[in-house]
Amino acid sequence: MISEVTPRGKEFLFFSLFSIMGKTSAFIGPIVSSAIIDASPNGNNSLPFYFLFGLTLLSLLLLAFFVDLKKSRKEQAAFLEREAAAKKRRASVVSGAFDTSSQEEELDGGKQGKQL
Repeated sequence: MISEVTPRGKEFLFFSLFSIMGKTSAFIGPIVSSAIIDASPNGNNSLPFYFLFGLTLLSLLLLAFFVDLKKSRKEQAAFLEREAAAKKRRASVVSGAFDTSSQEEELDGGKQGKQL
């Protein structure tokens, strides 16, 4: 699912975010599970599994009803077009800066040659 909604060429950003979320949940999950067990009146060890099952169902429903893959593909294409246009603008600005500096060097070189 993640690979369906990430823009091509930017996968590393989304998968690194996914990895960070996984590591964070691995840290927080046992704390939440212990809190649920401690909060239960008889110390029932199976209550965290019911909680996690409920979260899984909620996530599944949210993904099924609110993630539109066709819209995501259109947004990816528009994003990649904007990125390409911005990259061209940056390249033209940088190449323009190099062109003016080389022109200035030629002018300075011409002045120095005449002064000698």
